[in-house]
Amino acid sequence: MMIKVRERLAKAEAAIQATKLILGRNSYTVDATTRLRTPLVIGLISQLIEHHEAMLLLIMKDMTGSAFALARSIVEGMYRGLWIDRGASDSEVDRFVEKDEIEIGMSAMAKAIDAVYDSGRSFSDLKRRSWDALNSYTHNGMLQLGRRFTKTEAKTAYTDAQRSEIMETVTTCILILIGSFLERRGLLKERDEIDQLITAYGPLSRRLNMPQEAI
Repeated sequence: MMIKVRERLAKAEAAIQATKLILGRNSYTVDATTRLRTPLVIGLISQLIEHHEAMLLLIMKDMTGSAFALARSIVEGMYRGLWIDRGASDSEVDRFVEKDEIEIGMSAMAKAIDAVYDSGRSFSDLKRRSWDALNSYTHNGMLQLGRRFTKTEAKTAYTDAQRSEIMETVTTCILILIGSFLERRGLLKERDEIDQLITAYGPLSRRLNMPQEAI
């Protein structure tokens, strides 16, 4: 990989590591308003950070296909976290906890998130543009298999631009979820610090698009 790509990966890693310090300043309790939503979203954030760290390690070890396979889990985890924290009803949260079931589909979930967060169609558009590609990478579809070859050789063909863009996208997804989680709990100073980290990746409207280089 080129030095520029390594620098971008290091920047993504630094941003997520910074969130650990921001989150660690406060304790988070279960109250009548958030109920089980708080531990559920904290669990999701923890899992997404682990996936993020795994993606970085895999890319640095030139196992880019396996890294790309994790991207869907991060994007989906952001949707689930945003929906559970504000969009889901109490009965939907209870159903998830008791039966490990979410009946609402991704398109409906994205629409519900846009409504409750007043985000226009940002999350619906992200789902529409990215979901097929993310599924292809996760489920060994043609986007994934097509990058296993360079001409007629079984040599991977992921580009540095693809690596950079997908890491910037998943990094921003995690930051969006963490920022929303903090805002919901009135931690506006910490939320603003997360917003500053998001800004470091460029305009949010651009980062809510699954980059064309990656798909």
